[in-house]
Amino acid sequence: MKYLKIIILALLFGNLPSFSLVHVDATTGAVLSYGLFLLLIIYFFNKKETPIVPLVTLGLLYFLISIVVDSQNSEGFITTFIKYLIFVIMGASAIKDVTKNEIFYFLFLGALSIIYESIFVIDIGGRYSGLYLNPNFAGCICILGYCFSFSISNKKSRIIGQILFSFAGFVTFSRTFLLLWVLVNILSLSISYKNSYKIILGLLLISLFVSFGNKFDFNTKRLEAFATILDGKISQDLAENSRTETWAKYYDRIINNPFFGNGYLSFSGKTYGEDDKAYGIEGVHNTPLLIIGESGIFVFLYFLWIYGGFVVSGIHYFKEDHTLLLVSFSLFIYMLTTHNFFNNYILLTISIWLYQQIQMKKSEEFRALESVTY
Repeated sequence: MKYLKIIILALLFGNLPSFSLVHVDATTGAVLSYGLFLLLIIYFFNKKETPIVPLVTLGLLYFLISIVVDSQNSEGFITTFIKYLIFVIMGASAIKDVTKNEIFYFLFLGALSIIYESIFVIDIGGRYSGLYLNPNFAGCICILGYCFSFSISNKKSRIIGQILFSFAGFVTFSRTFLLLWVLVNILSLSISYKNSYKIILGLLLISLFVSFGNKFDFNTKRLEAFATILDGKISQDLAENSRTETWAKYYDRIINNPFFGNGYLSFSGKTYGEDDKAYGIEGVHNTPLLIIGESGIFVFLYFLWIYGGFVVSGIHYFKEDHTLLLVSFSLFIYMLTTHNFFNNYILLTISIWLYQQIQMKKSEEFRALESVTY
């Protein structure tokens, strides 16, 4: 089972099915995708674990309500729905056996792919994503890896990881990564005041980017915008085309259908036409807004209860395990900038892992109280 778990983690955290679909061919991508789910099913029947009931319930509510409200975007619905249920029901068995160190090192390898792309691949727009295809999602991978680095006991590995995740995150030029990197480092001061050196390290990295950025194929506009941070300012280029402007386009539709939403994929963006005549309508880029917009306020409140609960539990157990708060907080903030939640299996993996870790903490706490009582 150990080797089976390693293969599953490589497929998941390496984003290999999606990467192969784009950069190899559709057949390879499909084989790896269905292979991943087959391995999860095999693992489940060899070591059954309790399904993640809140995530199962969330999926049932979202998918069934949204498709009943509007089914005009139903192509691929059954496949996406079944994959989601298999993952949160059967995937829990494999994820239960995953350690913080394993997540850290697999994310470490993923971050290496971002750095490799930034050094050796040119003319792709100056923002880098490696195996993760999208620079903003790559930024999420880097901040999650950075959070897990605080749990690594080996000082050398921890520092190398933090430097690598910082560098890889900066070359994605993701505004969300930059914001979370600052906030996580501020939170880390609660762990130890010695963590203040990481903020200095980040400023040095930005300084290096500014000094040598013209020697690389970096996104010039984002690089100059990041450079203004060194002067204690926020560039207009960081503020323009912000997510808040994107969200505002959908507010009226949410208000018009608050209880049961507007239907499946109505907030997920669409592409019309083919080839050079293709054009797209931008999605909402916000998971909570996606949920309230497509399936209504009741599912939205349930989603907030789950993920808000993760953050509250992270605060509660911060002294015992600071990783829970750093990861749950970063995950929640990132989900405010993406609408690809129900088919993003890395986000679901981290969600399942958080739920299981928190449940174990609660069980330990309950047993400790029982021993005191009796």
